[in-house]
Amino acid sequence: MNSKEGRPILTYVIIVVSVIVMIHATITSASSLLYDEYALRASYFTHGMRVISIVTYMFIHSDWIHLILNCFALWGVGTIMEREIGSARFGIVFLTSGVISGLEHVILNPASTEVFVGASGAVFGALATLFLLSPFKRTSLFVVPLPAMLVGVLIASIELASVAWASGGVLANDVQIAGFITGAALSFWIDTKKAIKGLAIGAGVVIILYMFGLFFNLI
Repeated sequence: MNSKEGRPILTYVIIVVSVIVMIHATITSASSLLYDEYALRASYFTHGMRVISIVTYMFIHSDWIHLILNCFALWGVGTIMEREIGSARFGIVFLTSGVISGLEHVILNPASTEVFVGASGAVFGALATLFLLSPFKRTSLFVVPLPAMLVGVLIASIELASVAWASGGVLANDVQIAGFITGAALSFWIDTKKAIKGLAIGAGVVIILYMFGLFFNLI
């Protein structure tokens, strides 16, 4: 289904489900069971236990700050991208990026028994599609209309802040990188020409920022 002319329903559904799960974990005595059964533990997954957690961990968050920041980022990215590429393809990007991020965590930490939660990898996958497919798409996410590329940079900063502020569970930057790379790769599947153009624009921006940093002795 292409949602260009409709609402980004899937984005809203993901946010609502994540909020409901957090409320359930907060107000009930079953929160420990929720994390035990549906959060990702690398050692369990390595031994073929609770395999479904490779998907469910994306909808569980360590605390309210982690949840709010992830949902804010998802809203900022998802509402744009779901309209641009359609709900089905957006869902593929989100879930695939999240699954690959989870697998990357398991591969790097096969013996870990700590709880791993959050949609950061999946959100960064959607963020990559935003960068590559719609770098100059204007959005009013921050009140003033800004190009999607700039909004994406701000959202990425918020996501990194959620990693620093989260008080529970395991969070890692490498997972976000894995999600971003997955989303970028899927962008070429969605629209190769746009992705190549977006990659060239992104490379140009990086070079300009690097030169700016050198000129003002910031690097």
